[in-house]
Amino acid sequence: MPHRGVVAGDRRVLFANSLYHLTNDGAVTVIAGQITFLQTQFSFGALETGLLSGTALLVTAIFQMAFGAMSDRRDPTRFLPAGIVVLGLGSALVALSSTFWILLVLVALSRIGASFYHPVGIAWIGREFQGPELDRSMGFQSAFGDTGVILGMATTSIIAVAFGWQVPFLLWLFPLALGGAAFSIFSTFGPLLLHHRFGFDDTASEVAIAVWILAGALVAFFFGRVSRRFGRLRTLTACYAFIGIACLVGVVSGSAAIVLGLFWTFGSAVFITYPALFSFVSEASHRRLQGAAFGIIFGFQLLGGSLGSFAAGALAASFRTVGDFEATGPFYFLGLLALVGFAYLLGIRKHVRDPGGASIPRVPEV
Repeated sequence: MPHRGVVAGDRRVLFANSLYHLTNDGAVTVIAGQITFLQTQFSFGALETGLLSGTALLVTAIFQMAFGAMSDRRDPTRFLPAGIVVLGLGSALVALSSTFWILLVLVALSRIGASFYHPVGIAWIGREFQGPELDRSMGFQSAFGDTGVILGMATTSIIAVAFGWQVPFLLWLFPLALGGAAFSIFSTFGPLLLHHRFGFDDTASEVAIAVWILAGALVAFFFGRVSRRFGRLRTLTACYAFIGIACLVGVVSGSAAIVLGLFWTFGSAVFITYPALFSFVSEASHRRLQGAAFGIIFGFQLLGGSLGSFAAGALAASFRTVGDFEATGPFYFLGLLALVGFAYLLGIRKHVRDPGGASIPRVPEV
């Protein structure tokens, strides 16, 4: 009986954090879900799009490192709700924006609230599970976060068409009461690629990217099984290769069908990289310092995302007169970065133990 009690407790922690992840990432994705509407409303282009996305990621990176370090000395059941309050308030204020610069400041405020979950909630899960159960739990909560992004992307554009761009920010306040991802180049520039290069309307562009996220969420549910079969490092390495292929082959093809097919299949590998990295960090960090460890890791991850968004937006704006490079440039950039990541993981594979989930690997603590 005591053993069952421990298992039940673990499951409660997992489900609570998974629901928080769903609503947190859903609220964050409202901006990406109507980026074409916001461009029209506030009259900005690719450079400002990169600035908006990059600033949001930079703010999140800074505060995730801070909150991660703070969380190791605090009860997560009391610390996490503070994020709900700040994210909810920030989302409500964003709807009052009247200029691009006010929008930028208020989005940054909302990202402070969004900075709580990833270092705090995921570290909490990392303390509760070990070995193969760790991979399964990380994949489970990650899929819930992806589901939140799906809801944010798919519903936001439809609601914005019907009721105006402000309404989606307000509607996400209710699910934030239940608990509550950072932007990626896919979610930020994907709708622009489909809209400007292939003539998709605003809603179709957003829904197409939501389908990509849906595919990623489904794949993430099976991460534990894939990791046990092929090994965690091999899986992660292959994912970067798939991402590079999806981006480069997709934009070179010039075909909407090929782009969507690659995004929805190989491109969904993006969502496998998250639980794989979460598991590596969890096993390599001391139980009492997991909040700080996740804060640092997420900080570096988002700092890279921030710089990537800035660079992608600047690249697209600088070469906007060269064919359709304003729409495709960010994906050439992302594809090359993914292949660099693939080469890097190949280079370090001899230094990383990868038992495929069969046992708990012995890795140095940080």
